[in-house]
Amino acid sequence: MNSHLFCIFAEKHPMDIVVVGAGKLAQAIINSDLSLENCNVIQWELFNEKEGSARAILVHAGSGRQLDEAIEFCRRTKSVFIELSTGLKTEHLSPDFPLIICPNTSILLLKTIKLLSLAGPYFSTEKIRIIESHQESKTSAPGTAYKIAEALNVPLGEIESVRNSDVQLNQIGIPKEFLDRHAYHKIIVGQGSEQISIETKVLGHDSYVSGIRRIIGAVLNNSLRKNDILLWI
Repeated sequence: MNSHLFCIFAEKHPMDIVVVGAGKLAQAIINSDLSLENCNVIQWELFNEKEGSARAILVHAGSGRQLDEAIEFCRRTKSVFIELSTGLKTEHLSPDFPLIICPNTSILLLKTIKLLSLAGPYFSTEKIRIIESHQESKTSAPGTAYKIAEALNVPLGEIESVRNSDVQLNQIGIPKEFLDRHAYHKIIVGQGSEQISIETKVLGHDSYVSGIRRIIGAVLNNSLRKNDILLWI
């Protein structure tokens, strides 16, 4: 099905954007206005009650508790699966439905990771430190930091993670109101008297929701094959 026909289909039949997960990001997506024409944003539990079999777009932003059910739905209906969580088995699937892996949905941060992947070889002989900070409650793998490390050929075990709110507030400079929803990364290249540093800071969920809107829009306007696996970066 080409993108033109897909758009005509969407005009006649509203597309369900199904959000799987109960955390802060999932709630931010559900409560936001994605402003996508002919699309309905709905929670997985409410959608599941419908026992729908129509094609949909699933956005997984959960811990994995509902992952098997969501994957099975996509297998049955050939729905598009957008993975926002990291460290789950979706990263190693060979699916028979379109799968999009998103290590992050902040478009500015994704552009930075792409830039680092292109520049990485120039720093191959330099000492590199990667520091990442997220809310204390985060227990999942720091997927964005992993992508940065891979781009710069830094072993994942050398990533320095900060989960202490006092350090985040007083040393990193995260505003108090964003201690429970932030993403911070710092890359330090070189050592001693010669260093360069790059910092990224995402506060709240607005930039993630904006990125998700653009990703879903791209899905709606392009034809994806049933076994496509895309890394959104």
